[in-house]
Amino acid sequence: MSPSIPDLPSPAAAPRNSWVSPLAQGSFWLCLLMVVYFVGQAVVAAVLAPTPFWQALVKLAWEHHVDGSLLWMLARPVATSVIAALLCLASTVASWGLWRERRWGLWAFLWALGLSALANFVITWWLDGVMVQFIGLIASDDELRQQLHVQRLLMTLTLLGTSVLFAGLQGWLGWRLLRPDIRARFR
Repeated sequence: MSPSIPDLPSPAAAPRNSWVSPLAQGSFWLCLLMVVYFVGQAVVAAVLAPTPFWQALVKLAWEHHVDGSLLWMLARPVATSVIAALLCLASTVASWGLWRERRWGLWAFLWALGLSALANFVITWWLDGVMVQFIGLIASDDELRQQLHVQRLLMTLTLLGTSVLFAGLQGWLGWRLLRPDIRARFR
């Protein structure tokens, strides 16, 4: 009689809803990378801002009455970069809390999802206004102005479409994170 071959152990079943941790980890590392990027940008801006070239750019923008928010960002590139880094740092902390399954991390991540969805629409509206102003500054004839407005409209519609798409995806993700079985994991 020959000995029977033992059964191979089956791999452990993946825990249900194991998608939250990889999502949070990916978000954490991406947000951290963005913090590093904006800090680096602030360092470069600190070097460039006092140069005559940058000062001439700010003066030119002021003389042409560019959008006030754009002028503020041009005049204060270090502050603009630091604000962006701080916003990314807040997202990094929220992602870390989600990754570690903390209740505050879940709610912070959900708020970040909602605020970033809203920000996409605000930025689309802002960029459209800036583009209208720039077209008025650079278009010397009616044909060029018309072509640039068509391109602006296409850009705005593309950004608006992506804002709607991402808002839908972020809403769906938020809904999934709020399911009782997912929320129960957070302490």
